[in-house]
Amino acid sequence: MKIGIMMAAMAASAIMACNSNNAQQENAATTGDSVQPATPAPAEAAAPGAVTGVVQEVMMGKDGYTAVIKSAQDSVYHVTISHANLKDHAQYRSAKPGDTLTVSGDRWEMDGKAQITVRELK
Repeated sequence: MKIGIMMAAMAASAIMACNSNNAQQENAATTGDSVQPATPAPAEAAAPGAVTGVVQEVMMGKDGYTAVIKSAQDSVYHVTISHANLKDHAQYRSAKPGDTLTVSGDRWEMDGKAQITVRELK
């Protein structure tokens, strides 16, 4: 009996989720708007090239670390450096506060903070 009730609740939940999405699409169709999934805006996505900055803080992770660096223009970046993300694994090296890093990679934003998934470390 309990299993039947739980399965019915899960089915009702799935149907409501589908109906909610359909309602958004129908509303968009009548207003002329398009339904777009929310995507984070990349931080300074138009700015090509590498970023050079002084390490302010280092937070170790399981495959590498995230360093907070501050550029000469006082921009702050959270740069994630790991063996898995680097194009050339031989570029990997540790960093400590006060070190200067030059990085390039994929720029994005999370919680209003500029992030870079580092592909090249110089």
